[in-house]
Amino acid sequence: MSPILRAIVAIILSVMCFSVLNALSKTLGQLYPVIEVIWARYVFAFILMLLMFLPRAGLDLFRFRNIGSQIVRGLLLFFSSFLYFHGLVYLPLATAASISLTSPLIVTALSARFLNEPVGPRRWAAVCVGFIGALIVVRPGQTHFDWHALLIVASTLCSAFYQLFSRRYGPSERADASATLATIVGTVAAAPFVPFEWLTPTSYWHWALFAGMGVMAGVGHYFVTIAYSQAPAAAIAPFNYLQLVGAALLGYLLFGDIPDFWSWVGAGVIVASGLYIGHRERIRHRLSQQAPPPRKS
Repeated sequence: MSPILRAIVAIILSVMCFSVLNALSKTLGQLYPVIEVIWARYVFAFILMLLMFLPRAGLDLFRFRNIGSQIVRGLLLFFSSFLYFHGLVYLPLATAASISLTSPLIVTALSARFLNEPVGPRRWAAVCVGFIGALIVVRPGQTHFDWHALLIVASTLCSAFYQLFSRRYGPSERADASATLATIVGTVAAAPFVPFEWLTPTSYWHWALFAGMGVMAGVGHYFVTIAYSQAPAAAIAPFNYLQLVGAALLGYLLFGDIPDFWSWVGAGVIVASGLYIGHRERIRHRLSQQAPPPRKS
């Protein structure tokens, strides 16, 4: 399997995992304290990582070239989860997913500064259009505005920086080590707050949901790490929009959520702008590959 195809398969699998993860977190967040849900998500993900990777990788699972950057990356993922799970309890899955789809737009906007990647006027225009779509979904100032949507906005910003760190340092690190450290950082960050709000699960089914959430999170982020280390973001970014389909389907089947007309309009604008950015990224990548090597003097 070529690296590009491997990355596409990995990002599709990650989208499937995250769709299920969000549905599980919304279900458990209505029954248990959110910080407990977040902590369990990281603990079970960490256990999964050890079972999957430790026999094969050994101590290499805990060796990193850029430990400081990896810790920052893990904290960004933790804060993204913390904010997203709090907002998800009160918002439809599709609405939260629509807002989170602005993450590739933020990545594009910050690439020039953070990754030294040029961003042309067409992509800047697409970024602006995408943010207009986000405003249509959130609709601040309207009578039915839900401030919990701002939690998803803040979560998306953290997620964008998480992706930037993955793109900048991912190729130089082992994918399994990066994914494992992220679960360790999240577990440690959430642990001090859990004793104050702990509520013991009341059934084996709830324990199974907690464990399933950790599995989906661990496997999903492992696939994300693989995807961004195997191919340019332009090749895999469009497949992230499949999460809107998964969120709408699971939201309707599990919670009876049906986004209103303007939420779909805003989501369509966000997806269209993101796809156009991906199109321009592919053109830029193809031209860079076709450019002749510099002549030796």
